Order: sequence, then C-alpha cells, then structure tokens
Amino acid sequence: MDISSKPVTVSLDSYLWGSRREDTQVTLTLKHENGILDALFCVREKELRRMVYEPNGKVWTDSCVELFIKAEDSCEYSNFEFSASGAFLACHGEGRKDRIRYSEEERKNIECSVRILENNNRQSRYEVHVRVNLIALGLVSEKCMSFYMNAYKCGDGLKEPHFIALFNIDTPQPDFHRSEFFRKVTLV
Repeated sequence: MDISSKPVTVSLDSYLWGSRREDTQVTLTLKHENGILDALFCVREKELRRMVYEPNGKVWTDSCVELFIKAEDSCEYSNFEFSASGAFLACHGEGRKDRIRYSEEERKNIECSVRILENNNRQSRYEVHVRVNLIALGLVSEKCMSFYMNAYKCGDGLKEPHFIALFNIDTPQPDFHRSEFFRKVTLV
C-alpha cells in the first residue's frame, strides 16, 4: 500500500475471532507529510466504552483503535493503542512480552484527539485522529520511507468484545501482536 499526502481511505474488514460485521464498522483514512503519519479512524459500534484515562493504561479494554508499525529493517515493532477517551498506550519491542514503553519525551511525537458524533442506546459513532512522527520515533528514515503495519479495532472490556483488523490475522485466539501478518506500506 502506498500512502501519499493525498488521503487514502480503507475499511477494516477482517472480522476476527467471532466478531460480527453488523456490530462494528471502521474506516481508516491515511496520509502523510514529511514522515508524519496522519490516521483518522471513523468508528460505528453498538457500545462506547471510555473508562481508561491514564497514559499507557489498559486502553484495549475501552473502545479502542490501534496502529502497529515495524520499521523495514527491525525485529522490533511499535504498538500505538488509542482509547475513545483520548488516552493512549505507546510501546515497542520484539514480541507481546516485555514491551518497552515510549518515554514522555518520545510520546510528544504522538498526538491523539477524539470526537464523539453520536452516543445513544442504539449505536455510537466517533472519530479518533492520530498523528505519529515516524521519523522522530525511528520507524522510517529519509533513506527508507517503507515500513510494515496493521491497524485494528478492539474492545476487550465491552459487553460483546470484538476484534477487527485491516489485514487478516490467521491465529485461533485473539492476538494483534503478530508482526508476520503486517503488510508493507511506503510513504510516497
């Protein structure tokens, strides 16, 4: 997938581990400028959960969207997970275990804003706008503007948890921490 300064919109349509299409829909609009990835998640789901407000908290238990990104020449990948509350988790490492949290200084290269459009007994609609400075975090460089990624929507703490991915994950149990299912992206 190529990402330019002109927005490209894709649907997260890999409904995994029993998730149902009729319950949650997500589009992701991507663009970049000077190595800063701009991502806008537009979500419609049955339940909106916004309980986590602390930085690096358990945001995946809320209504949550995520970007997992791996530099082209690295064994490590980064996970950026954003609650509909505006709180986010930012870590890196080689696998699910022993994740290293980004420092407060590094977290300044990640921005998140949330806009609630609708929240009632029938459905919730909201947008999560994210900007990640890929160059400052060492995920791309002036010489190499390619990386590997996947994008997700989850809500482990919802009444009906769901797991949705941009690119399919072929595992029997929920596990977004599988870099072998990331796909190549180039900033053009």
